[in-house]
Formats: sequence, structure tokens, C-alpha cells
Amino acid sequence: MAKSRDNVVMQGASGKVGRNLVFRQRGDQTIIAKRPRVVAGGRELTPKQQQVQNRFLNASLYAKQAIQDPELKEAYAKKATINQTAYNVAFKDFFARPEVRLLNDSGYLGNAGDEITFLVRDILKVTAIEFEILDQDETVIEAGQAEPTDEENTGWKYTASTENTDYADAIYRITMMDTPKNITEVIKAYGEDRDVNP
Repeated sequence: MAKSRDNVVMQGASGKVGRNLVFRQRGDQTIIAKRPRVVAGGRELTPKQQQVQNRFLNASLYAKQAIQDPELKEAYAKKATINQTAYNVAFKDFFARPEVRLLNDSGYLGNAGDEITFLVRDILKVTAIEFEILDQDETVIEAGQAEPTDEENTGWKYTASTENTDYADAIYRITMMDTPKNITEVIKAYGEDRDVNP
């Protein structure tokens, strides 16, 4: 796939050219692609290819559904660049996994009421987070819902509810659900993110 910018000859071109090329417009770009090949009778897919195809289909269905919701469409449109649509961003969001960044557990000393704060990064928004504190044997000491600390759901905090004398050996299991309702699990050790620069 090739892209053309500020080319007087190709500017605004779209459709088939000959038997091999297709021109498309996306934002301020003209995209030149090889014409899709149609195989008579289809072809046998491997299980892995079928799985990938199913994920693309699910992403497409999610993106179509998302842009039918005016609020969701507007939220995705705000994240789009000049060469993207709300549909493109929603499609990408279906595949993107949220990340936990800069977990600050310096205020957690094993006491009920201690707070652990952290930032998350996602295409649009993480909507819910279950936070678990485990011991070294991965036995759950406590679990509960983290709370967002800003409107964009970028900052989160978890308030401990159980005394934990072995807090310095704690492991955190953070289970996040994002806007497309995908579930992502992240494991962090006590003090792991300290002194990490953003």
C-alpha cells in the first residue's frame, strides 16, 4: 500500500485503475493499494487464520455499533487524527489492551485505609477495575473495586481494607475492563514502579 500527498496527478483520485490498482481517499491522503483478489469458491482457512478473521469481524461489529451511539461516536471522533474516523478509532480500541503505568504504593504500609494510586492508559477509557492484593503464594488477602480519580478515568486509586503485616511482599492483580468490554489482567509486585520516570 502506497500513500500520496500533494501529487497534482493523483490528488482526489478514487476507484479502480486498470486491473491491478485501487485508489482511495483518507483525510488528506490518496492511498494506492493492490486490487483485492477474489478466489473462486473461497479457500480453506487454518484455525489460526479463522481466529484472526473472527477477531476482525468482532472489531468491525463493535466499531459499527459504537458509532451508532452519538456520545460514543463523539468520544471516538475526538481521539481521531486527520486521517482517521470515529469508526477507525473504535476498531483500534477493540484490539488495544489498557496498560497500568506508574503505580504508586509508597502509601501502602499494610494498614486498612492505606491508598495505592496508579495511572492507566487506553485508547478511549477504562470503565472498571478490580484490584486484588495477594501474598507470595498468590492467596488473595483482599479484593475490591478501584475508583477513578478524574473524569477521563486515567487516574485510579484503591483503598486497602485489610491489615497485612507482610505488605512488602505483596503482589497486585489488576483486572481492567475497557469501553469495548475487553478484560485485561496485569500483575505488579510491591514497589515495582517506584523511581520509574514517565
